[in-house]
Amino acid sequence: MKIVHICLAAVYIEGFGYQENILPQCHRAMGYDVTVLTSDHVFDKNYTQKIREENDYVNPYGVHVIALQRTKRYGPYSKFGDYADLFKTLKKEKPDIIFVHGGQFVALMDVIAYCKRNSQVKLYIDQHGDYYNMRLDRWQNRFVQHWIYGHWMRKAIPYVNKFWGVTPWRCQYLNDVYKIPKEKIDLLVMGGDDTYIHFKMQEQIRKQIREELDLGQEDFVLISGGKIDSKKNIHVLINVVEEMNRNNLKLIVFGQPDKDMKALIEDMSRDSHVRYIGWLDSTKVYDYFLASDLAVFPGTHSVLWEQACSCGLPGIFKDWVGMRHVDLGGNARFVRGDDKEELKTVISEILDSTVEYEKMREVARNKAIPYFSYARIARRAIELE
Repeated sequence: MKIVHICLAAVYIEGFGYQENILPQCHRAMGYDVTVLTSDHVFDKNYTQKIREENDYVNPYGVHVIALQRTKRYGPYSKFGDYADLFKTLKKEKPDIIFVHGGQFVALMDVIAYCKRNSQVKLYIDQHGDYYNMRLDRWQNRFVQHWIYGHWMRKAIPYVNKFWGVTPWRCQYLNDVYKIPKEKIDLLVMGGDDTYIHFKMQEQIRKQIREELDLGQEDFVLISGGKIDSKKNIHVLINVVEEMNRNNLKLIVFGQPDKDMKALIEDMSRDSHVRYIGWLDSTKVYDYFLASDLAVFPGTHSVLWEQACSCGLPGIFKDWVGMRHVDLGGNARFVRGDDKEELKTVISEILDSTVEYEKMREVARNKAIPYFSYARIARRAIELE
């Protein structure tokens, strides 16, 4: 059986830990013939756009990757994601299942045309955009989302088996903005790549990483990171740990700060309670989660929330509307994020109560690990469970 993943709204970046990477890998591991169709433009680890070096290759996971060139078939609409070769490539690939990662590109019309002519093909579209990252407070964005992308998303409705929102908020966005019927929408969470989560080696990994970072085996270690900008509130977390000044409380921070945060993060990380380790390869992040005791993400959402949960790590998260899916009954606490005193209180409550922490960890291990496993998510994505 052939599955084609289309990554034209969000480009496919080789080696990253995004859903666009992991779902094709999982489907290939399940025995399917898998092709990814993406743009000839890509981003490096500093999120600088560049031209892709290879346009047709098989990656180390056995996934065939084909890069398509953006064209001007429809004049000004090319900037909204027009790829003239998409229909021709689908005809050549002959997919049984098409999984579209984000429907925000004009060439979605070609996917619709293909499915209209091949009614046996199963089509899935997921949604990673929401009211925050789509910036609907700007009239230009509202116009593009409602009238350009929304038009083609609505045209796709008769041919789509399921529209997947990757958070509850994004499910709501599909219904509110694109007017997708609720019965066509369901939640498909993001998660962690089981290939790189070595639970059987957790004690060894924990010991090794803590020794490398000069952390005690009995220290209570918090971890946070990602693309570090002011909205992630990681600088607030570092300041909280500094002010708490507790001998057994340590913080690991990983990731690339933007230009506005770089000097601040580097300066604050000189505190003896903080270990700033810089950029981490996506496959290595899991080891650092396994070596830690509590994930703390007091700012904007990223897939690292779900990845931490997939490692059985309890967490503190910013309380966003429609983002409480990471809580499966007690593994998570929620905070406003920019309130230092509140964050101190919640960290202290967990640190000072073995009973509280053990309850969180039990839920994290028994419920969050299987729920946020991409082995399960990949099956759900094509409705095998």
